[in-house]
Amino acid sequence: MTQGRCNCSKIKVSIPSLPEQSAICYCSNCRRAGSSVGSIVYIFNKTDVTIDDPSSSLKSYKDCDTKSGNTITRQFCGNCGCPIMSLFAGETPQVILKGGIFEHIPAPAFKSFDHEEPTWMKVVKAGEESS
Repeated sequence: MTQGRCNCSKIKVSIPSLPEQSAICYCSNCRRAGSSVGSIVYIFNKTDVTIDDPSSSLKSYKDCDTKSGNTITRQFCGNCGCPIMSLFAGETPQVILKGGIFEHIPAPAFKSFDHEEPTWMKVVKAGEESS
């Protein structure tokens, strides 16, 4: 079992194991919700995710103003503000866990809204490759 947590440790998230690869979303909503560059995420089945929230700190925000036009429920710690996960609308069996709550973050396998990736990220990546 792999465990992640928010900054204040009031919310802990357990999953069977981290996937070998993550995804990165560059949409403006994900950037505003927790990262100025992009949001590293993992997609899991709801049944594989256990939330330990004894203080009832997990808060939700229904984000209807998305680029995809789909409503996303963003969940975060009401104490420290750390993004925890996003839920798709309807009865979708998957959830989107935020990669930042885990200690290890595997490299992204794919990008979402890559046309919104900041142009300077390509410069940073090129600089890293030549180092």
